[in-house]
Amino acid sequence: MELELLISEICGKVKERMEALEQSEAKCSDKPRLFLISQDHGTLCHPTLESRELLEYYCVDCMLLQDKTLESAPYEGVIAYTLTNEALGKLANGIFDTDYTRAFGKALLLGKRIFVPEEEVELYRYRDTAPEGYYNRLAENLKFLENNGVTIVPDCELIQTILGGQTRNEESAKPEKAQKPEKIVHLAKKVITERDMIAAREEQASCVTVEPKAILTDLAKEYGRRYHIKLERKQG
Repeated sequence: MELELLISEICGKVKERMEALEQSEAKCSDKPRLFLISQDHGTLCHPTLESRELLEYYCVDCMLLQDKTLESAPYEGVIAYTLTNEALGKLANGIFDTDYTRAFGKALLLGKRIFVPEEEVELYRYRDTAPEGYYNRLAENLKFLENNGVTIVPDCELIQTILGGQTRNEESAKPEKAQKPEKIVHLAKKVITERDMIAAREEQASCVTVEPKAILTDLAKEYGRRYHIKLERKQG
């Protein structure tokens, strides 16, 4: 009797789960879809999966939770977590040998929008410790992906970046917030690198001034464009 009761309870829970999935699928039938990919069952992606603001406009499927593939539905875009250095190197060189790199690479080849939270890019963790030349060499792989359809933003800005111009009607009626005063940081170095720009951003800089003959690396310029930090040369 106890075994039959246990089996009955298990079957009941499975049925409830199947019905919940069917109801969820029905609600998503008239919404565009996003595909969330990750290399492990982390926790940072959970708020994205459960975001009411995002779910108002999109249905979000998780590769790991729902055993989905990019071919399962007409996905509009991809949200990629756990972008390790190994995966980054493979993707930049067209090597798709895991479920993660295959999904990411297929999205690139299909021209899908791809969003990566900045905190999920492993390379960024070594900004302050890696030799500059080696770091910059690896960063070229990341820049290559960005130039080909990958958008990297802080996790706190991810939802709004995905939604883009899709905002609630009541939001558009709110008065604009007063603009913050411009914060200017001057860098007196001869060569301005990405690390210098990172440090300036940490100081809340909206404008960085440099010496008339200072050399700006490509990564420094790219960082300034990405985070909307103006770069200006002092008058000689």
